[in-house]
Amino acid sequence: MKSLAAITLNDIDTIKIALNDSISDINSELKEQTGEKKRVELADYKDKYSKVYNKLRQNPSIYSLSQTELDITAGGLNDAIELMEEILSSGELDDQDKEETLQVRNECNRLVELLAD
Repeated sequence: MKSLAAITLNDIDTIKIALNDSISDINSELKEQTGEKKRVELADYKDKYSKVYNKLRQNPSIYSLSQTELDITAGGLNDAIELMEEILSSGELDDQDKEETLQVRNECNRLVELLAD
């Protein structure tokens, strides 16, 4: 059985990076021409991800998060995984960057699995 206790400080750093990347992607999308409904939805996710990110910056423990915040964290990790998949499929990475991106993507997948249990 997997446990949140398996989440280390390095994992918290990975989560913060993933949330930050997801927030940056949302900011980019908000600069594009989008419908009002999509804009509101993106702003809502940005707000949720930002709150969790800031909470983890203040207290870098997975136990500082509520169940709802853990769900938001999993969503942010999934968004970051999608971003990495897009980067990997673009063919613009050299072998070293590709390997590093794959490692981070796999780490994010592992964390999503832990949060899903």
